[in-house]
Amino acid sequence: MKKKLFWLWIVFHAAILLSFLISLAVSPRISFGTNLFDILPPSSSLHEVQAADTSLADRTGRAVTILVKSDDFERAKEFSRRFYDSFLDKDGNSDSDFFDTLSFYVDANSVGETIEWLHENRFMLLDSETCIALEEGGASEIASDALSSVYGAFSFSDLSGLEEDPFLLSERIMQKMLGSGAVSATGMMLRDDVLACEKEGAWYVLIRGMVSKRGSSLTGKKSTVRSVFERAEALKADSGGEEIEFIFSGVPFHSYENATSAQVQISLISFVSLILIVLVFLWIFRTPLPAFISALAVSFSCGIGFISVLLFFRGIHVLTFVFGTTLIGICLDYSIHYFVNWKGNLSCKSGEDVRNRILRGVTLGFSSTEICFLALFFAPFPLLKQVSVFLFTGLASSYLSVVALYPLLKMPKQRGKMVSLPAFSNKRLFRKARILIPLVLFGISLTVIFTNYRSFKVKNNIQELYSMSAEMRRNEIVSATVLDTGSVGWYFIVKADSEELLLQKNEELGQLLDSAIESERLKNYLSVAQFIPSEKTQRRSYESASSLLPLAKEQYEALGIENLAENYENNYRLLKNAFVHPSDRNIPSSIKSALQNLWIGEIDGSFYSCVLPLHADASDESFFREAAAGREGVFFVNKVRDISSQLDELSESMLLMLAFAFVAVLAILLFCYEARVVLKIAAVPVLVTLVTASVLILSGIHLSFFPITAIVLVFGLGLDYIIYAVEGSGESEKADSLKNLNSFAIVLSFITTALSFGALALSTFPPVHTLGLTVFVGLSVAVTSAFCLSKI
Repeated sequence: MKKKLFWLWIVFHAAILLSFLISLAVSPRISFGTNLFDILPPSSSLHEVQAADTSLADRTGRAVTILVKSDDFERAKEFSRRFYDSFLDKDGNSDSDFFDTLSFYVDANSVGETIEWLHENRFMLLDSETCIALEEGGASEIASDALSSVYGAFSFSDLSGLEEDPFLLSERIMQKMLGSGAVSATGMMLRDDVLACEKEGAWYVLIRGMVSKRGSSLTGKKSTVRSVFERAEALKADSGGEEIEFIFSGVPFHSYENATSAQVQISLISFVSLILIVLVFLWIFRTPLPAFISALAVSFSCGIGFISVLLFFRGIHVLTFVFGTTLIGICLDYSIHYFVNWKGNLSCKSGEDVRNRILRGVTLGFSSTEICFLALFFAPFPLLKQVSVFLFTGLASSYLSVVALYPLLKMPKQRGKMVSLPAFSNKRLFRKARILIPLVLFGISLTVIFTNYRSFKVKNNIQELYSMSAEMRRNEIVSATVLDTGSVGWYFIVKADSEELLLQKNEELGQLLDSAIESERLKNYLSVAQFIPSEKTQRRSYESASSLLPLAKEQYEALGIENLAENYENNYRLLKNAFVHPSDRNIPSSIKSALQNLWIGEIDGSFYSCVLPLHADASDESFFREAAAGREGVFFVNKVRDISSQLDELSESMLLMLAFAFVAVLAILLFCYEARVVLKIAAVPVLVTLVTASVLILSGIHLSFFPITAIVLVFGLGLDYIIYAVEGSGESEKADSLKNLNSFAIVLSFITTALSFGALALSTFPPVHTLGLTVFVGLSVAVTSAFCLSKI
């Protein structure tokens, strides 16, 4: 058996390591996730457009806005320029290591490019009002308006293309776009070739960028956010005492704050906990070997779990590490039970004797815990699948290490010299309280749940998963006030089988939104069709413009230009069917920038776009949701609400999976214990769940995804305690010292796990705090009830 277990350990780990190395050769790219939305489940209502929403999220999730603030415009512009220049390569383009695009100047070339493009496509891009006027015989009015613009006392019209456009059609198109807010949907204005705004005596200059995928990394020298912060601080330090401030907005900044805060806190808490655990081991065992071997085994198990996640998913999320800390406590439990008997059980003469002594209890605990971890894998949620693989393989590695490798260690020369706790040798300690304590806990928890039954329901809100720092919250408030984009947090995704049908659906949705503007439900919106209409609409625009042809000769004469009416008509004929498309390469940069977050394009044979309502009242959300529901190919998206609802469904399904796992574990235990013992074991997870739920209620924490996931983890850990306790109490023929040794191992296991999770509860990162609190409370109840119920 000794050799079989050893070779089983070799084969198990070699299979994982070799498979990972082969996978690296085939696909070397590994991702490290930090964005909260990366690990949230897709909304069931958006399943049909999930790929498009993911593509859109990738773009918007890398967009950043930087405002440079100063009391003086010139100073704000100068520091903005210096910041912008620091991210340019030697050719004057944005450094691709950090940004895909970075915009600061709005020069005359950019404006001229837009005017030229509108001029070239003037017959195709007329707005609806102009088309109706031309169709209803209003061509002469449009001609008169053009003359008024040319000869007006305060004319601001661009007259450079007057010979080809005597009716100033491109001017009308530009004015319509500006009036609708399509070109500039922010509160910024153009000043000295930059976008700026004055608010309450301070000037803000705008810099916009799209973080490159390479720069999305939160660690290393090529982290864009880190570089942005460092360069901003360097400029502030070099300001010579001048008041200058940088205001950052965008998902990358939140992800950076989110991840770095979590990593720092988890690293610090884990380090302190590990030191305390090592000190406890040294104090208890009076030799460094158990601490060293246990730390080595835990590290190796976590490494195997980490590699397994990369093997299956080609990446790992930072929150997987948070849940993966559970593995440390369980692995230490196995080591503790081995080394307590290795050091203190004088009846064990060899490592194999120690293994045989603990094998049944450890194996049953291992099996029950693995069933709980396996249940997590079947949740339709990427994060839980990662956590399941991490814990499942890591725990298997730890179990095999204890039963296959630990027996190879030499027995200590000095046996029995180990710190003990007097309380564990005192049978009277729990004699009177062993029935009373579980009953009291049961009664109190039921009372709390009953009196707060309205709070005892599954409720998720993803906004509660991220605690924004005061500085970042201020940045977002200032940015929203200055830019005044009016984003409401929800949008429409439009789907069609062709580009033309997609544009037509955008126009139909635009009509609905126009009526919403008239009814004051909405102030504005952004749609692809505002810039590039469908071919159907462009054809109408072209045909309506034909009514201007008879007036061309008279118009040229009124403008004092040599008769070019024939050329005008020839140009008109040549542009027939010269339709504009969103995928055209010659679209000006200003329009292309606006389309960047609106036109998603083709994905798997279908075409997608996004429509953004602006300055809408949150109370009218149901109106727009219902309107979208009645239109084919139009999907209303409110990620916060939709994903929260999806998490509600997922949380409920996890509770159901937990129930199935509970039944499966009891079925296995019935083969090992009599029904009375199994009933005592079953009472522990029930009591743990009730007490934990009541503590969450009193703490103001909803019964949501993270607490429920923590309860699943506690379920597996708690069963270990009661199984170990039952195994120890069943040895009536053995000396009391062995029973006390078993009890001591259980308490020591709890102490080491409590040090880890109790410390995590101190974290300010909500998911980590909730996980630590839930696991610590659950395990405290589990170990207490295990001792009480095992002795009944």
